[in-house]
Amino acid sequence: MGLIKQRLERAVFGGSDLRAAARVRTLRGLREGDRRDLLTGLGLAALAYLRKTAPRRELIYRKTVTPGTALVIHHKKRGTPRLEIVKPKKR
Repeated sequence: MGLIKQRLERAVFGGSDLRAAARVRTLRGLREGDRRDLLTGLGLAALAYLRKTAPRRELIYRKTVTPGTALVIHHKKRGTPRLEIVKPKKR
């Protein structure tokens, strides 16, 4: 039964120390009848959930640029990146 509970907690809140602290505070608040611990634990659980569901960074384009060139990135809409490689003018 404990393994199922752990998997469910990790799926909902992620596997972090923040989740463990939230669980401890919430259960302590329920057991002792302390509203401050209960609300702090629920707040930490909400924060752990928000951190888990935050969008992750993803690689959208990779290219090797030769030395002496500049790379300009225009990002106007999600999913439509435009890369422009500019060679510097010779003086």
